[in-house]
Amino acid sequence: MIAPGDVGLALTEPVHTLFAYTLSDRTNVNILEWLATLSTSLRSGKRRKFESVYKAMLGSRIAEMPPARDYVAALITTLLIQRMTYSRLARDPKWRPALTVQGADRVQAALDSGAGVVFWTLPQEMTAILLRMVCSDNDWKMHHLSHWMHGQSVSRLGIATFNRRDCRIEDQLSDRIFMTDATTKEALKTAIGIVRTGGCVGFRGIGWSARPTYFPFLEGHAKLAFGAPVVAQRTGGKLFTAATKINDGGYELHIEELSAATKRPLKQIGAEFIARLERAALDAPALWPASSKQWKPGAAGS
Repeated sequence: MIAPGDVGLALTEPVHTLFAYTLSDRTNVNILEWLATLSTSLRSGKRRKFESVYKAMLGSRIAEMPPARDYVAALITTLLIQRMTYSRLARDPKWRPALTVQGADRVQAALDSGAGVVFWTLPQEMTAILLRMVCSDNDWKMHHLSHWMHGQSVSRLGIATFNRRDCRIEDQLSDRIFMTDATTKEALKTAIGIVRTGGCVGFRGIGWSARPTYFPFLEGHAKLAFGAPVVAQRTGGKLFTAATKINDGGYELHIEELSAATKRPLKQIGAEFIARLERAALDAPALWPASSKQWKPGAAGS
């Protein structure tokens, strides 16, 4: 009925809402950066867990990356900013952070030609909500696949409150194709129908699958579901990945086409997706949740 994280959400969500209504964006970021640094100092056990996975996943590459402690503080800052973003959108659906977009012209050209579009969003913090904003602002009516548990909580109470609130905010920007573990095939059929008629469908990278395929990722492995390229191949739609970088004034959303030619093997497409994910993790570590269950150090099955 309730998860430990729900208590933290219940305490912090009102604060985010208050900040969203009273403080400027820059002041918010400054406060959240301070809170993230304080959190890494007070919660040393959690910090060490993040640091150990970060080091194990990067291996020798860590010499070129931010120190583990700085990484943890930057990631927590991003998580807090993401929660603040939802609070901002709840207040004003037209609010946007400082954001530049690369590749929007390629998407528009595909839609103008009558081809449907499939977005395969890299599993970074912020990227999914930024892509929804861009789709809404460009009048690309995106339908995204969404598991019934989608959101920040895993408890029944949290799903009914926090997650439902997040879904309402997201639904102001895009439409939703709900699915459960038992209705995955039906959801994919719906997605195929939308793309075949020239529409847009969004998938999150590293999604649900009963039989995921494992790929080497950094110094570990990641599991990958092929829903996005399968829909693109069956419909002739254009497949695009979406990734985010951080700049001094905000974010850069990079939309890149990924070939999903009918005869191209899915494993080859997946390997290119994972290569883009590696690049994104190294370019913007503050957006990469290293401790996620979606990847682990070492080889698959170890």
